[in-house]
Amino acid sequence: MFGRILSGLRRRAETWAARRAVAQGNRVIHGPATVQLAPDEVAVVALMKNASYFLADFMAHHQALGVRHIVIVDNGSTDDTVAIAQGFANTTVIRNTLPAKRYEVLLRVQAARHVLRGGWVLFLDADEMFEPPLSAPLPRLLAYLETRGFTAMVTQMLDLFTPQPYGETKGWTYAQVLSGANQFSLGQITTVPYHDRDRIGFSWFLDQNKGDVALKIGGLRREVFGEACFLSKHSLVRNLPDVQLMVHPHCAAGVRVADVTGLLRHYKLAGDYLARDRASVAAGTWDHAEDAKRLAAATGGDDFTITPAEALPYQGPEDLANRGFLEASDAYRRAIT
Repeated sequence: MFGRILSGLRRRAETWAARRAVAQGNRVIHGPATVQLAPDEVAVVALMKNASYFLADFMAHHQALGVRHIVIVDNGSTDDTVAIAQGFANTTVIRNTLPAKRYEVLLRVQAARHVLRGGWVLFLDADEMFEPPLSAPLPRLLAYLETRGFTAMVTQMLDLFTPQPYGETKGWTYAQVLSGANQFSLGQITTVPYHDRDRIGFSWFLDQNKGDVALKIGGLRREVFGEACFLSKHSLVRNLPDVQLMVHPHCAAGVRVADVTGLLRHYKLAGDYLARDRASVAAGTWDHAEDAKRLAAATGGDDFTITPAEALPYQGPEDLANRGFLEASDAYRRAIT
């Protein structure tokens, strides 16, 4: 009994120390330090380092969707990431150089809590492009979630790729990738219930949530590179005091999960992705070893080609809902028509 109490006290002390370290490390280097959001407004929060390849198109896409504000947490970039972000209106840049592999969740959450008041938070990575369910206008999606009392929405990552050899596409700009990487695979995807304790490593957090949408594991990167990819994220979360915005890179806690899922067009395999993987491995950026698996599997040099068993053409969120990859309840369909 005493040992468990002591262990609990130690964990709380470590958590407090980590939060304090992140809070002390945050520096607003561009844009407003506080942004008030209305209940039907959303802000993006993205943790990035040396993301200049993706950033301009990332910013333009989400601002075109109607995102009210974008918060970039710069984790010590040495490229033009900060300068590119500064060129966009309605943007805040926070610099914090604490190692992401230890502080990833807190770097995102504390930036959101530091800058944003109210509204919704959309947590994204630089290589992700959010698409609302069934391509509905963002305000209509948010109105539906608010009216129904939902406080989070799950998104599913879909890896998009080009069938051309690596050597022909590694020099593509990100704009070229967005146009030319238009194929996907639904092979080797495992669908698991929302509260599956055996196959979801962070199921304890999900026990605190109300929801029953299916979660996804695997997909293209499992099929081609052998990665154990968890594709589902609680990316869109209501910014309320009693909601834990992010407790794990893939989930929030204390939320009511929507009966509809959004899409993250995922471009991990964009441009010279193997060079990015080599740099990540050399720097020890992450512990999950997924970048090392891609390097090991991508044999053949410039001739390497991504060849899943069945490649499908990307035709948007509605097609993916029809294929069962995304979910859209009858109530949601009625609300957006």
